[in-house]
Amino acid sequence: MENSAKGKRYGIIAFATVCLIQFVFTGIVYNPLSVYTGTILEEFPQFTRAQYALSFTMMSFICAIVNLFLGKINALIKSRGVVVLGGVLLVISMIIYANAHSLAAFYAAALIVGVAFAFVASAIGATIINKWFFKNSGTFVGISLLFSGVGGTIFSPVIGSWIESFGWRQSFTIVAIIAAVSTVLIGIFFRSEPESVGVKPMFYEEKGKEDDKPAELVYGMTLKEGVRTFRFWAVIVVYLIVAIVVYSILSIISVYVQDLGYSAAEAGAALAPMNIVNMFMPFVIGFLADHMDTRWVVAGGVLLFSVALFILLTGPSLMMVYVVAALTGIGMATGRSTLPMVTRSLFGTKDYASFIGIFVGVFSGGIAIGNYVIAAFYDRFGNYASAMYAYIPAAIIAIVLAVITFRGKKA
Repeated sequence: MENSAKGKRYGIIAFATVCLIQFVFTGIVYNPLSVYTGTILEEFPQFTRAQYALSFTMMSFICAIVNLFLGKINALIKSRGVVVLGGVLLVISMIIYANAHSLAAFYAAALIVGVAFAFVASAIGATIINKWFFKNSGTFVGISLLFSGVGGTIFSPVIGSWIESFGWRQSFTIVAIIAAVSTVLIGIFFRSEPESVGVKPMFYEEKGKEDDKPAELVYGMTLKEGVRTFRFWAVIVVYLIVAIVVYSILSIISVYVQDLGYSAAEAGAALAPMNIVNMFMPFVIGFLADHMDTRWVVAGGVLLFSVALFILLTGPSLMMVYVVAALTGIGMATGRSTLPMVTRSLFGTKDYASFIGIFVGVFSGGIAIGNYVIAAFYDRFGNYASAMYAYIPAAIIAIVLAVITFRGKKA
């Protein structure tokens, strides 16, 4: 195998594929789903917030389960098959949303989104980059995740305006078309791994030249070895906490703005600070993780996000909600950007897809728990501040545990 112009071309296509996954499937399809909440609840007043929030819980729960098997699924149908299947399922789910008239239909759509997102979320993107880029994987993961922020920044307010102008059903239909076109492009141009086209990963020769010896393409632990270590379970605890806390805050930003009396378009615009932060923070975090101990990157990001939890204790105004959104963007970038790098740093490349699948599955499970818990807090106490009394100590635990256990080689 060699790293020829052909190899570079396919490497660039692989990276562009991951960026497209983040821009469309995460930034346009998945992240703005909460923008629809207020309008849907207005049309269906018989739904309580907890009932509708359960759809997000189901979505994240099924995503978590499917992610546990991502390593085996990826081995069976390869990355291209995984991504294309995920794209097709997302299109189907958007069509169901557009035609939903009952809570059962919303639940069905959410379940399909959960399965689909397991196939197109950060785990598969990180797996693709891990296959195609021998070094600087943290930076490339960070750059790719930047595109979810770009997509969200552009399309969260756009989707809000579509809802205002055309209705939420038509908005889902438009999103389905965008997802379908993206899926076709990926199916045509992307290849799963360098070996399939007879080349080595990008930057492999450069690594060999620096060390003046052949570089190992595969290193680290098997999953069987990893589960016997304390660090494996520490990763699970830290990212479970981060997912519960960060993404439950994400789920309430738009509806919180509408509770203050603002429109769906303004609620969508409130997500812009979060997405703007996601435009640059993944790159910053990825770069830092390539050049310093990942434990400090994780701890610093969670610490900055924790400021949002203290703000939410005060019943913030619209302006402070924008600050909360920006800090939530830091929390999201920290969780999504560092998990692939922590996985490679602590466990290597030997069984990477299995490790990252499990960790992202746990992360998705945390999202599922958080969405429902914070909605239940609201239904029980009439405010979101009450949840912060549990979230703040949990964030402190995550910071301390990361500092103690996340020591490994650079991603």
